Amino acid sequence: MNGRHERQRPPEPEDRVAPDLEPAHPEETGVPDEVPDAMQIEAANLLANKARSILRDQGFNDEQIDAWATTYTAEFGSGDVHQFLAWIAEEQQR
Repeated sequence: MNGRHERQRPPEPEDRVAPDLEPAHPEETGVPDEVPDAMQIEAANLLANKARSILRDQGFNDEQIDAWATTYTAEFGSGDVHQFLAWIAEEQQR
């Protein structure tokens, strides 16, 4: 973790409905790209693929989705799609 966040767990979503998100690369919203270790890369790919249709519906492209998933996985290691989406929404509101 890069010291940007003190939390050890991803945020819990308030509900299971996907939040409204702004299609952008993490760096465009002030979230630095983080690179997961080799063991986390597969987790990032799986998470990106699970969230891809939801994020595409909100205007994200594949590069943006992969960057968010990679950064999330580097920070938290794992999580479900709803935690991932809640985290993106939280980061975009900072």
